[in-house]
Amino acid sequence: MCFILLIKSPLAGNFFAARCVNIRQSFRVVVDQVFNQSLDGNLMKFHTYSLQSVLVIFLLCFSSNTFAQVTLQTPNETVTGEDIFVVCTFCHGGSVQGNDRRDGPALAGLEAWYLELQMHNFKNGVRGYLAEDVPGQVMHFSSPMLRNDFTIKSVAEYIAALEPGKPMALNAVGPRPYFWDSPYAGLDSSISGNAEAGKNTYSSVCTICHGEDGKGNEALGAANLIYLSELYMTRQLMYFRDGIRGAHPDDVRGQQMAVMSKLLIDDQSIADVVAYISGL
Repeated sequence: MCFILLIKSPLAGNFFAARCVNIRQSFRVVVDQVFNQSLDGNLMKFHTYSLQSVLVIFLLCFSSNTFAQVTLQTPNETVTGEDIFVVCTFCHGGSVQGNDRRDGPALAGLEAWYLELQMHNFKNGVRGYLAEDVPGQVMHFSSPMLRNDFTIKSVAEYIAALEPGKPMALNAVGPRPYFWDSPYAGLDSSISGNAEAGKNTYSSVCTICHGEDGKGNEALGAANLIYLSELYMTRQLMYFRDGIRGAHPDDVRGQQMAVMSKLLIDDQSIADVVAYISGL
């Protein structure tokens, strides 16, 4: 209650904006300790419980109501992309090079226009629209921290200027430290991608929008694919194919991708095209 009253204070906005980065940095350090512990079978129950606790804390700290109050009382357009960026690193890595263990894709290497579009989509509920998109819903419910158009544009421009292609941190690669009971958690481990087969599929299905080099096309709303991890691309293609992403009536670009993804008739086809894209 005291925290909410503080935010409603006319002078609270600048104070909150100045302090939120330090709060989030401390939060990230605590959560790192949870995520980076070993995955010994005897500790799995502990890890599952810890993840639930972390998500509850995260949503309490960055809830829609809290940030809506800050935005309505003191929009404070001086909160820059660099200030907000530290929050992104929690899931996307210190240099936003991605974190497979937290299901966070690489953002470095993506153009500002695409980042800005996707942040608006998360904020407006166009992405993370269905419950099956668990990481998308996490992004949707944490998006109020983006606050307004100025901050979204600033974050996008800051990230777009970062050096792409850096490897994931060692603690960002490997199995998730939590259970995700979902068919979209990843392909069956028995499925191995064939890049040669994927090349044929990519040429006939993907090239028209994403280009032969996979670097995308702003006019068509097609993203740069070459810095995205195989795990992330696989999940997004499954989402599009199965109607999880591109389901919102306002997601025009997503609906186009959903149509094209239905040409990937099975999981093997997805694994093949992802294997080819990863080699571009």
